[in-house]
Amino acid sequence: MRVICQVVNSAVLFESKSEISKIGRGLLVYAGFCKNDNEQSILKIINKVCGLRVFSDSDGKLNLSLKDIGGQMLFVSNFTLYGDCSRGFRPSFVKSAKFDCAKKLYDFSYDRIKESGIDVYTGVFGGDMEIESCANGPVNIIIDSEEL
Repeated sequence: MRVICQVVNSAVLFESKSEISKIGRGLLVYAGFCKNDNEQSILKIINKVCGLRVFSDSDGKLNLSLKDIGGQMLFVSNFTLYGDCSRGFRPSFVKSAKFDCAKKLYDFSYDRIKESGIDVYTGVFGGDMEIESCANGPVNIIIDSEEL
């Protein structure tokens, strides 16, 4: 699993021009799944994301988590995170999990986030989405299960 966590003041997700999800201050998390992922590797990433201290404290230091600030999360599937551009100009997605497998892992991830007590919203798995976000910082963190 590979995620990009972006600290945002707000984010809105649309599909087919209809608003699907909207959050205030929190994390916009793009999640991609590879064919080698399993529930154990997913849990490591989800625990890391849920506890990530990327919000400023009263001294201006990145020391607070999503739970500490009472923030929200927009959790969005993004298979292109496993795009390999090492050859040529067209990315290869052979490392990305197939649709059915990725959907199960995505649902498992969402359920674990929800169980952690975080106010989490989603997009449309496999959908053609548009996302408007107001980045804060900017703070963007990449976490990859292969590195944990």
